[in-house]
Amino acid sequence: MNRPIQLNDTIIKTRSKTLWLRLQFSDPIFFVMVYFMYKFAVLEPALPDLKNIFIGLCIVSITAPFVLLGNFKRIQNTVRNNIQLGMGNSSDELQRYIVFLVIGMSLCNLPGMFGLILYILVGNLNLSLFFIAVSFCLGFLYQPELK
Repeated sequence: MNRPIQLNDTIIKTRSKTLWLRLQFSDPIFFVMVYFMYKFAVLEPALPDLKNIFIGLCIVSITAPFVLLGNFKRIQNTVRNNIQLGMGNSSDELQRYIVFLVIGMSLCNLPGMFGLILYILVGNLNLSLFFIAVSFCLGFLYQPELK
């Protein structure tokens, strides 16, 4: 039977960095997918009339990670300060930290996903790659800094 992992400071430092790296790696995968679709698969734009709608979705999704950023940084500072002072963090604090990290990184991946969909439906390569690159850069806002 699988038992739930008991969160502690050591586990949270390694797992949060690993989780961040895994989530951050999705944007380069989107980039490679769009590049190979552009080079090897001749796609006809499926719904070119939706171009402005998807550009709007991408722009709105760029602002989404900033909604939770303040809360994430506050919780991260609390956890980091407790680690540096040698105080143990409660499992509730560590759980909230991981939840904010996962939700924040998911919001950071939205422009990349919409960029991929934009290329598939509209066929606009430059805008798609731009939104994927922006999504990758946004991921650095949620980089774990627990030392």
